[in-house]
Amino acid sequence: MLSGRALACSLLILLTSVVGCKRDLGDCNLDGQTPDGVPIDGPAAFDIAYRITDGLPMYEGQALVQSTCGDGAFCHSPAAVGADRIGVPAQLDFDVGLACNEAADAACASPPSCEGGQTDTYCQRLRRLHGNQSNIRDWAEGMIQEMRASAMPPGEAGRRVRNSTPWLRESDGSELPPIESGEAREIVRNWLACQAPVVARTEIPPSVQEELQPCPSVDDEICIYTGPQGELPEPAWSEIYWSIMFTTCVGCHGPSNNNVDQNPNNPLGGDIPGGASAPALEALNLTGSDTTDTTDWASESWSAVVNVSAYTGGVCAAQGTLVIPNDSPNSLMIEKMRDTQVCGTVMPPTGSIAGSLIQVVEDWIDMGAQNN
Repeated sequence: MLSGRALACSLLILLTSVVGCKRDLGDCNLDGQTPDGVPIDGPAAFDIAYRITDGLPMYEGQALVQSTCGDGAFCHSPAAVGADRIGVPAQLDFDVGLACNEAADAACASPPSCEGGQTDTYCQRLRRLHGNQSNIRDWAEGMIQEMRASAMPPGEAGRRVRNSTPWLRESDGSELPPIESGEAREIVRNWLACQAPVVARTEIPPSVQEELQPCPSVDDEICIYTGPQGELPEPAWSEIYWSIMFTTCVGCHGPSNNNVDQNPNNPLGGDIPGGASAPALEALNLTGSDTTDTTDWASESWSAVVNVSAYTGGVCAAQGTLVIPNDSPNSLMIEKMRDTQVCGTVMPPTGSIAGSLIQVVEDWIDMGAQNN
């Protein structure tokens, strides 16, 4: 594996080598036909996928690029700084996470118009999304060349930091393929050829029949009703750990781990996330002692969050306790999940945990935050 310095240099060379070297991205399949109305087979730019944990919808190409390139605090994410960018130049951000998700924030059902240059949180996020979408359009030819050459995502480093939460196709419920596959590359190629459309906002559907259907937009942004949500976990730490912490948080709050997991109940198959952010790991380790078997990680990580003060080396030092038994409103973990904290940033950095899942964590805390 390349050293951090060598990897940074190689990425810079690769990125600069594709500038000005245009390669035809091929035909754009909008939705079963080209922009000229000619029927065409293959993945369409507006094919929807939804995240298995909370029904969050994205276009298939958007979901693949987001989970692999810019989600959270690594590589092509605005939240990534220093070594967490793994050599990616500053501001080369491909984060296309939604500007507003009603499952996590009820205000998304009636966001303001942003046409007047408003500076509220939603409008700031919408402008960020459109700016990163513009970055992707500018770099589209280079992105697909790098993917075809298997240079991006960058080998083991890319596998280590990506978000491995499964995405299901709206059309048939099958799982989106891994980014290294030819099928996934064709999905991304077509999405790029069609100018990288993005779902920008969600609302909770008024009925099951309207799941994953378009919802009304405010400023011509694309709004899609959320999809089916998986069965909610029980308010017990073991269930919360496997359904939320392991799939969403351990990528940053865990060490780099190249082992194949011996735990058959691992929701990510044999993958063990971790290694995405050295500072996040230093601040909080949500893993366990056995690096080849995650079976006991839930029970072992409990002591890292309950009655534990905020990391003394971070911006929240002396400003809160992660989990206060029987007091969810004042637990820093909940404040950060709900983006109501007085220090630091929302967690995860994408702010995308569904409100229904956060409620389960709150219920567990208010029931005493037992190691159960």
